[in-house]
Amino acid sequence: MHSSNSARSLLSGIAPVSCCLIWSMLVSTSVQADLVENGDVRDVTPGTPSDSYEVITGSTLNVNGANVMDIISNSSAVNIRPRSTTQQIWASNGSRVALDGATVTATGAGLIAGVRLEASEATINNSTVTNDHGIGLHLLQSLGVGSSATVTAGSVIKGLEGGAFASALSTLKVHNSHIEGTGADSYGVRLFSADAEFIGSTIIGGLNGLDLRGNRPLPREGKVLLNGTTVEGKNGAAIRVSAAGAASTVINIELTNGSNLIAGNGNLLEVVGGSTANMGVSNSGGVVLKGNIDVSENSTANLRFDQARMEGDFIVESGSTGTLGLANGSFFKGNLVGVSGVTINSGSEWEMAGDNTVGTLSMNAGTVAFGGAGKFYQLNVGTLTGDGTFKMDVDWATNQHDVLNVFGVATGNHSLWVAGSGVDPASPQALTLVKTAAGDATFGLVGDQVDVGTYSYKLISAANGSGGTDWFLDPETATVSPGTRTVMALFNTAPTVWLGELTSLRSRMGELRFNGGKSGAWGRTYGNKYSVDAASGTGYKQTQQGFSLGADAPLPMGDGQWLIGAMAGHSNSDLDLSRGSSGTVKSYYLGAYTTWLDADTGYYFDGVLKLNRFHNEAKVSMSDGARAKGSYNTAGLGGSVEFGRHIKLDNNYFIEPYTQFSTVVIQSQDYGLDNGMQAEGDRTRSFLGKVGTTGGRNFTLDDGTVLQPYVRVAMAHEFAKNNEVQVNNNVFNNDLSGSRAELGAGIAAQLSESLQLHADFDYASGKNIEMPFGANVGLRYNW
Repeated sequence: MHSSNSARSLLSGIAPVSCCLIWSMLVSTSVQADLVENGDVRDVTPGTPSDSYEVITGSTLNVNGANVMDIISNSSAVNIRPRSTTQQIWASNGSRVALDGATVTATGAGLIAGVRLEASEATINNSTVTNDHGIGLHLLQSLGVGSSATVTAGSVIKGLEGGAFASALSTLKVHNSHIEGTGADSYGVRLFSADAEFIGSTIIGGLNGLDLRGNRPLPREGKVLLNGTTVEGKNGAAIRVSAAGAASTVINIELTNGSNLIAGNGNLLEVVGGSTANMGVSNSGGVVLKGNIDVSENSTANLRFDQARMEGDFIVESGSTGTLGLANGSFFKGNLVGVSGVTINSGSEWEMAGDNTVGTLSMNAGTVAFGGAGKFYQLNVGTLTGDGTFKMDVDWATNQHDVLNVFGVATGNHSLWVAGSGVDPASPQALTLVKTAAGDATFGLVGDQVDVGTYSYKLISAANGSGGTDWFLDPETATVSPGTRTVMALFNTAPTVWLGELTSLRSRMGELRFNGGKSGAWGRTYGNKYSVDAASGTGYKQTQQGFSLGADAPLPMGDGQWLIGAMAGHSNSDLDLSRGSSGTVKSYYLGAYTTWLDADTGYYFDGVLKLNRFHNEAKVSMSDGARAKGSYNTAGLGGSVEFGRHIKLDNNYFIEPYTQFSTVVIQSQDYGLDNGMQAEGDRTRSFLGKVGTTGGRNFTLDDGTVLQPYVRVAMAHEFAKNNEVQVNNNVFNNDLSGSRAELGAGIAAQLSESLQLHADFDYASGKNIEMPFGANVGLRYNW
């Protein structure tokens, strides 16, 4: 008799949905159930015969490691503790259910849910709930009161029809757990405008992962948070939003911290039936959402990305509305079909996958990329505002290119990033990249120009016939490109490298006069700076550092005043060109020299023959920010002869007039940069003549040390004029010819009969070339 009355009491709080089925279940269950009522506390322990329980009127049922059958609770508490099992739990009217390390297995054909809550609450911790026929976890409202459930600690909830179901006014929290619908047409979680959060969890549906619906009797905005959670619809959408007959359906969805969506039908989000979905994606980390957004049946989808990434299409059918917002370095790759408004801010990028049309495009430090290399698209925009960058591509062989077409009003300041090339255009012509119908928008090139092989082009604007403005690349604005300047500079550098190495050798004359014709070995380290004027073909700055080692001995024949020696050395030259381009020349050399010093008359002769191997590397910073590089090896052979006289004056002063001729021939070479530019250098030649004089004085200190400070002035003239370079078959002339003045100062010191030291500093300035600084120091040891 008590069982029958309690069943009626329970039914009075149940919504009319499936009332006949619920009644039949309660009657069949209550006839056999063991009744706990009137505030009683019942403990079920291992060994207790398995039974069904009905817990009513503020009572408590504790299942402590035992096996029980169905449990019905009305305004009571049910605690299912570790290693306990039950078949079904049905709680209503403020009941509280706690599962901890427990297992609920609903196997009967008529069982709606494994755990069913009506205006009740549940905590499910490290537990498993399964239903072979219906729903795993069922949350319902009753008389304006919703249910709540918290699922934690690796719990698993599965149901054939669906994993979990929650009505409006209900709240579902799932942490580090798994919810799954196992049937082919099942949902992972179905929410009727309910609020839910999923943290570190997995949701899987046989059809759709999350099935979000409007609530008919109580319209409200549902809120869903996915935090580090994966949602998968095996045969359908990852998330589907529908009105389900409700007058107003607005669902707010937030994905954060690497949450992922997987769709069997390719749709990450479907919005149908006149419903509205506001979805935000943030902090994706390394996760890229891959799939489409589909909006149909007069529905609305507003997407917001914040530090998030997605690849797929956003498709809005006629009659529906869609907007897209990208912020804080977000990335969207795909097409926008029927999207009315796009906002791209703060380092975010939209990469198109085809021709696109959008109503309004608002940019604030954002980027639109017109697909990859070799793909040419047109973007049609109704209204353009803000300031942004458009990454465009041109096929310089066919003149195919991307186009931005603003058929309404364009405002703001925008940049065009156009990929350059090392290959010259097949037929240079003006290429229109931007068309605007109205407005005062301005466009400029990133890097102020685009490099196309040998030359760089500017962006020019002109009024069009429709009252707007067109912006186009104009071949009439051609200037020499950074790649060409770098190539020419490298071919130009070998003579100055060679001469810088030679300068350190001629300054050893003072040391040789100290040694009295003895055998010896010497070492030098040196550094030089050159500034080459653009009038020579291209301007650059060169910094050289190196060392030389050598040894010599008197010739055993002749008048006994001849020395013969051998040397070897290495130098490294860094080239600094404009706009971040650079080059390096590594030089390795061997040489032989002979010197004649006449002690009586002061006349001397010095001859040097030197063989070099040059390893050259070019690093080009193109105007679009890309890098190009190339390298090649060449050899050079050169020599120098110098004749002069050391004239002693009173008080240990001296002057030393001299003349010098040096020449070098550098091997011709062809090479290419990895951006397609081809360079061909003719033999590089230098023939330098020089006349000058050195003046100084010898000081003998008390300890016998002899110091010889000196100064030197000279005039030099470069006679070689024609050093041709071809860049993509365009001929340029590297001409360093002209005169320059040279100044120098130094000191030689004899510290003992065997050891001499030396330091020398130089400056030179003239047509095309300046050496603002040169220095070399070294020592010689005699034996």
